[in-house]
Amino acid sequence: MFLSELKVGQTANIININAIEPVMRKKLLNLGFLPKAKIQLLRVAPLGDPIAVRCANSSIALRKSVAKQIIVER
Repeated sequence: MFLSELKVGQTANIININAIEPVMRKKLLNLGFLPKAKIQLLRVAPLGDPIAVRCANSSIALRKSVAKQIIVER
């Protein structure tokens, strides 16, 4: 399952973010997007892009294209 498939309010654990380009992956790792970290979908913009997520006490807006590369499990 991908992060982009979660519904608002749902939580999941990150499994893998290796498909993301190295620069963005490094930024996400610094924000706490680590394997087995808990992530929650907070809200989705009216047109569906971007989405707001909370991970490791950080709230961040992600593009839908990036969220489609983050593998999670519920």
